[in-house]
Amino acid sequence: MRRKLVLIQLSRALVPILVMLHHLSTTMMDYYGFNIWNLAYLPLTGGVYYFFSLSGFMAYYIYRRKFGKRGQLSDFLINRFIRIYPLYWVVTLAFLLLAFLFPWFATGAERDMAVILTSIFLVPNPEWQDPFLIVAWSLEYTIYFYLMFSVLFLSPRLLGKILFAAWGILSLLGVIGIVYIDHFLFDFLFASYNLMFIAGVFCAWLILHADIPVIIGYLFIACGLIGFPVTWMNAINPFMEVSFEMSASISIMLLLIGLGVVDLKKDIHIPNAFHQLGNAAFAIYLVHNVVLDVFSEWMDQVGLHEVLGNVGMSMVLVALMMFFGILAHFKLELPLHRIFKGWLQRNKTPSVAPSSDTDAATKNT
Repeated sequence: MRRKLVLIQLSRALVPILVMLHHLSTTMMDYYGFNIWNLAYLPLTGGVYYFFSLSGFMAYYIYRRKFGKRGQLSDFLINRFIRIYPLYWVVTLAFLLLAFLFPWFATGAERDMAVILTSIFLVPNPEWQDPFLIVAWSLEYTIYFYLMFSVLFLSPRLLGKILFAAWGILSLLGVIGIVYIDHFLFDFLFASYNLMFIAGVFCAWLILHADIPVIIGYLFIACGLIGFPVTWMNAINPFMEVSFEMSASISIMLLLIGLGVVDLKKDIHIPNAFHQLGNAAFAIYLVHNVVLDVFSEWMDQVGLHEVLGNVGMSMVLVALMMFFGILAHFKLELPLHRIFKGWLQRNKTPSVAPSSDTDAATKNT
């Protein structure tokens, strides 16, 4: 029986929280010159990087025993895609409706057919135009990661391992510049983000095959958490010659290994509210920027900033983003997943019907 990773599950909430804080800081900076913890000066906070690595970690941890088995490839891809596309399409539709109702909300890309198609299907745009939902650029890579990870389900298993390793090696060679083709598809297919996903896979493999003492796990957790603000400070006022991506990736690997080790060696119990927060992470991530854009503009127009001040307005916006994200999880994400899951189970043969292990997996990823 696969052990449930409680701390890893909770850590999913780090993704929307870190991204949300960055977007909030840039919004408050644009409107009122208020820069929360100087986050507006950063390219990112590392939340998306954690999302990439966590995706690789959970994919390996959940599906490792199904590599090379008949019917598991389709199960894996279907489970991953119905976790992403239905909610994404609904939130995208809401964005387009808002853009139609409020001209100031529109970006102009809504009339570009190429952007419409790449946004709907989450494929890279030749002009590097982001999807309508800005945060969905990361989902383009996530879909790609899952497609590449799916080669591990091929039979014989050795073939899948060779193909996956080859992808990792080519990505590394592309990142360091040994292999390079001046084309947007090459930049996408062999981006440095691939290595973050692969690093997550490695972290999951490591905690399952190495007997790491729990005290080392706690140490890694502390170092990983400290690594985030250290990475931010180094990006703003450099004091060591380490890139933002490298520093954040090291912190993320330490955190994943530490959380995984403690989860495997200790019986961890957290309040159900925190567990649900981890479950709602994806919905919060998708919804938060739309909520932020709408309410920050409305609050500015009605003069609420003069009443609440910078800190008060920031707290209200965080509360609104969390509220609507959690609401979207319970009222949209879960019902949509049940609908699609039920429809697929009714239309699939018993030999490839999702197992209880896969069902449990989809509750945790």
